[in-house]
Amino acid sequence: MLMLLLVAIGQAAPPEASNAAAELEAVAKAYDAAISRRDMAVLEKILAPGVVFTTATGRVMDRSQVLEMLAKPDTHYESVESGDIRRQITGQVAVETGRVRVRGKRKGQPVDETQRYTDVWQKLDGRWRLIAEHTSLVPIEKK
Repeated sequence: MLMLLLVAIGQAAPPEASNAAAELEAVAKAYDAAISRRDMAVLEKILAPGVVFTTATGRVMDRSQVLEMLAKPDTHYESVESGDIRRQITGQVAVETGRVRVRGKRKGQPVDETQRYTDVWQKLDGRWRLIAEHTSLVPIEKK
């Protein structure tokens, strides 16, 4: 019985699950890159029409507000680096948590901050789309 359990635990994920994980990872990386490149065409493909953003300051923004903010000349995130990423995929929905370091400018002011985030993705019309994002600032550790 123990041997069966060990074999079951060691089994690889079904091909569909590993394909979904690889697809989602690629889209998540494209999302970070599109933000730093200010690639609105890619962002428009990734952000679902009803996407909701809750920022680290508690502001709630919709798709058009986020795209408008990222297109403004006084806001540019030159570097968006995600790490400590965990993803749970269940069918057509995935939850991703991680840490992101953002550097650049926001409303003309320099930004260099680390955030924790939760992204919710849904596979719509055959591709992963972001349907919700929530961020929280990671406090700067005092030395």
